[in-house]
Amino acid sequence: MSIKLSATLDFIAARLPERCAAYFFLFGCWFIILWLLSSGNPSLKHANQIPHFDKIAHFIYFFIGGALLTTACGLKWHGLSRMKLFFLVVFVCSLIGRLDEYHQGFVPGRTGNDTGDWLADTVGGLSGCLTILGCLLSRFSNKNT
Repeated sequence: MSIKLSATLDFIAARLPERCAAYFFLFGCWFIILWLLSSGNPSLKHANQIPHFDKIAHFIYFFIGGALLTTACGLKWHGLSRMKLFFLVVFVCSLIGRLDEYHQGFVPGRTGNDTGDWLADTVGGLSGCLTILGCLLSRFSNKNT
């Protein structure tokens, strides 16, 4: 099972871009989309039927952002230790999550400053970072050797 998983991860890493600029660009797009989503007033009809749907959405969105930022920074700064990269990404995701909540406080029809949303943002970014650090980042460096 682990050999099959390893081969699958190698297959995925071999097809992903190796340039950090691609991931920084995608992270920038992610941030712009976050700002646009936070500036609007969501009207999801079925969101209230799923308990804590907003927390799940925050977690998933920041998981993607944390994964993109980890990949971009990991490819850009090869000498950066995994621990420093981890703390950098978690700090940035947490800061962006906090700024997002602050921003939502000024948008009519939105409630901002929700600590639960901020925590979901931070844990999502942390999880995305750990996933990339554990599964893919070392496989990128193996491609270049």
